[in-house]
Amino acid sequence: MAIVKMNRFSLFVFESDKENLLHELQKFNYVHFLDLKENTDYVEMGLENAKVPENIVRLNEEITKVKYGLEKLSKYDTRATGLKAMKEGKEVLEFTELEERAENFNYQPIYEKLKEIGSSLDAIKSEKEKLNSTMNELRPWAGLDVAVSELGSTKQCITLMGTIPRNTRDSMEKELLESQYTYYEVIGEEKGYIYILVISAKEEADQVMEILRNHSFTETRLGIGDIPNKEMDVILNRISELKEEESNCEKQLTELGKYLPNLELLYDYYMNNKLRIASSENFLMAGNVNIIEGYVPADMINEFTDIVKKNLNNVYFMEIKEADKEDEEVPILLKNSTFSKPYESLTTMYALPKYNEIDPTPLFTPFYIFFFGMMIADMGYGLLLALGTGIALKTFNLSKEQRKNMLFYFYGSIATIFWGAIYGSFFGGIIPLPALIDVAVEYNRLLIISIAFGILHIFIALGIHAYLNIRDGKILDALYDVGFWYMALIGAILLLLTTTGILYGGIKNVAAVIMAIGMIGIVLTGGRSSESIGGKIGGGLYSLYGISSYVGDFVSYSRLMALGLSGAFIASAINMMAKMLFDMGIFGIIGGIVVFAVGHSFNVFLSVLSGYVHSIRLTYVEFFGKFYEGGGKAFKLLQSKPKYTNLKE
Repeated sequence: MAIVKMNRFSLFVFESDKENLLHELQKFNYVHFLDLKENTDYVEMGLENAKVPENIVRLNEEITKVKYGLEKLSKYDTRATGLKAMKEGKEVLEFTELEERAENFNYQPIYEKLKEIGSSLDAIKSEKEKLNSTMNELRPWAGLDVAVSELGSTKQCITLMGTIPRNTRDSMEKELLESQYTYYEVIGEEKGYIYILVISAKEEADQVMEILRNHSFTETRLGIGDIPNKEMDVILNRISELKEEESNCEKQLTELGKYLPNLELLYDYYMNNKLRIASSENFLMAGNVNIIEGYVPADMINEFTDIVKKNLNNVYFMEIKEADKEDEEVPILLKNSTFSKPYESLTTMYALPKYNEIDPTPLFTPFYIFFFGMMIADMGYGLLLALGTGIALKTFNLSKEQRKNMLFYFYGSIATIFWGAIYGSFFGGIIPLPALIDVAVEYNRLLIISIAFGILHIFIALGIHAYLNIRDGKILDALYDVGFWYMALIGAILLLLTTTGILYGGIKNVAAVIMAIGMIGIVLTGGRSSESIGGKIGGGLYSLYGISSYVGDFVSYSRLMALGLSGAFIASAINMMAKMLFDMGIFGIIGGIVVFAVGHSFNVFLSVLSGYVHSIRLTYVEFFGKFYEGGGKAFKLLQSKPKYTNLKE
């Protein structure tokens, strides 16, 4: 599979026909509009920006209303959650079905009701906060059995209510006892403070005030007239009434919660409408005519043309041509087999290919899966991964992206089982199995195998580089940039193998000659882009120095061995700890089960994470680095990715 071939179109359409055309094209989906404001030729011609329909303002208001409803009703969702929700999944709809159901749902009365309930709840909340604040203020004065209104100062005395720090109480009481006409009472204590009532004759007022000030007295003015306990009873009754009102509002919201699925449909519908309307910003206008340019997949061009003809009644002008292979504006759409498609995310995470490149996804997919399994390499772990992803694929109603993620790890689990069988590892050896490679003893052999896989991986990447050059008619470049490197690297590898006695020594001279020819070729052609002879030779020598990076690349594949061994040894250590606990009686058995379950779960997580990350590293650095540039622009579909539903393609 490969990059989807594109056709470029230019379309002139009257403003009055634009909205209906865009609506039909959105159902079609596979249209990528170019932003013509970036075209300097059109700008110099004095063309105007196309009109964005005014109803986009109203649409944004409707989206805000729907978001308000979703926010208010989300916690009143009575639908299944957890595994049951995953099993049921999102509702799958045709785009036309989404439109029909959304347009038949009248949200306005529900919104008005939600606003009314929301306002009531806000008012209840505000009043409760004020009442609770008053309760907190009155609680320390609960011991006061006199109406506050009766405690005002008179002609003969003053009355003070307030607080002092608890640690000043003794000294203050001692000083107040020296006065003759002063009454003092502790009403309550809270948070390190004493709440006091002081009544004093006016002739002693100054003396009493001085004492209180010296003891950090803070006066309190209660905003009530009755006895605090009675006021608190009134407040508690009111809070109870408010809670009842709040409960009624909650019941109304619970009843309205049944409309949540409709609101979700409406949100996805409005977001698609917004995308369609906003797409007009890419167009330009000449008088009353819209100028539209973009791309359509070549295999869909007939369907696209039929839609244009049907909706414009032949009152339009359109030109269609094959996309230029070297045009960097051509958007990229990838099309892969079921096997490779889950791994497209790795390509897009790195960079989409340019239109004149190839899609590397099907090329690296087998290696990625193979390396992933080799880094985990445990049959038990692989079976767990296969079982989990397999059940999810069979049982759950997954979205397209979720399904691809499950397949991503399902394929990896097959490779994990394969390598687990090679190593004879089942949960770190809990069940003895025959092994083709004993990792505890034959680690040198495993290291050689890992590096051999790396050599194959890199040589294939170089072969792809050569293919691209030959495809583009650059046969000599294929020889210079790949052929000579093949000769230098293969010769060096053969020479090393004969020197160490692994291969027959008689081919040593042949290997040396092949390596020498390759190196000389690299020196003579590596700097060919330079104009001067010195530059050519210097560039060639610098290119030959790059052989050291190949050595580093080959050694990098030792991680295939290292990660597989580390996971196996950790699993073995977990089994040893569990076995030690099993020999310690019933509590040891319970502890051993916990250690086994938690330990292996953690090791599975680490192993899968390591396999994922390091397989990506080998793909991006060692593989892509030899032939892949990337930098393509993604094809922008005319339907937005729904948040709450799944749309059929």
